[in-house]
Amino acid sequence: MSLSREHDAAWRGFLRSSALLLRVLDAELRAEHGMAHRTYDALVQLSEAPEQRLHMKDLADALVHSPSGLTRLVDGLERDGYARRETDPANRRATLVVLTPAGLAALEAAWPTHVRGVQRHFADQMSAEQAHVLAEVFGAIRTSLGD
Repeated sequence: MSLSREHDAAWRGFLRSSALLLRVLDAELRAEHGMAHRTYDALVQLSEAPEQRLHMKDLADALVHSPSGLTRLVDGLERDGYARRETDPANRRATLVVLTPAGLAALEAAWPTHVRGVQRHFADQMSAEQAHVLAEVFGAIRTSLGD
C-alpha cells in the first residue's frame, strides 16, 4: 500500500511545517519570556482546567507535545513558582498539579507573544476558507484517533 503523491506531499508538509512552527514559537517565547513552548502549553492546560488543577495523568493527556518527561516539566513549573503539586484529597495516591497566581501571570504575559507568533507564522499563511478546510481535516483526524 502506498500514499498518493498528493497525500504524501500533504503528510510530509504537515510534519515539516509543524516541527518548524513549534521551533519558531518556542524560540520566540524563550527570547521574550524565558519560557519554553512546552511550559506555555502546560500553563494553558492548567488555566483551562476546572479549578485550574489537573491530575498528573490528565495533564500528560492534555499536552500537545509528548507527555514524556512530565515529571521534569512539573518540577520546572514548581521551581519557577508557576504550579504546585498537591495530593488529591479524594484519592491520596493521586497527585494534582495546581496553577499558581504566578503561573497565571506568566501565562498572561506570554499569551500576546504566542498569539502574535501563531498569527504571523500560521494564520497569515492562509485564507479563511483554507483555515476552515484545515480545521475540518484536523477535526476529522482527531475524531478518528478518539480525541
